[in-house]
Amino acid sequence: MKTKKDVVKPRLVPLFNILKKFDGETITEVVRPHIARMQYRVTRLPKYMILHMRRFTKNNFFVEKNPTLVNFPVKNLELKDYIPLPTPRENEKLRTKYDLIANIVHDGKPGEGSYRAFVQRKSEELWYEMQDLHVSETLPHLVALSETYMQIYEQQQ
Repeated sequence: MKTKKDVVKPRLVPLFNILKKFDGETITEVVRPHIARMQYRVTRLPKYMILHMRRFTKNNFFVEKNPTLVNFPVKNLELKDYIPLPTPRENEKLRTKYDLIANIVHDGKPGEGSYRAFVQRKSEELWYEMQDLHVSETLPHLVALSETYMQIYEQQQ
């Protein structure tokens, strides 16, 4: 019988907490091959933004999976409110809003799991879930309910 202590509640982190890494002020420690302190800043906004969530870490003995859920918007991801942006050139409009067009998730354990992709068909604004050869239509709010591994956002025009 499971007790309350046995049930692990998944952690939930807003995407904006992850994007803070790119504010130019947050210091991140990295190990490659020596420990270094890094700061990241966005210098220009791309038409397509690919975000990779680091789900797996390897130690001396095994690979672990981070099950934290990331809370993210499917539409209207507004960057200007969360990270300092580059100054636009003269006569240039800075486009700071993005829409999710694909979300890849990992299910299961490291080395044993599987991947699913949620992809938007923009012409009809429909979402599809794909795993191997199986494709089915899905609802937009279901796209954000899994352990996201990689996201592709498209800049709004």
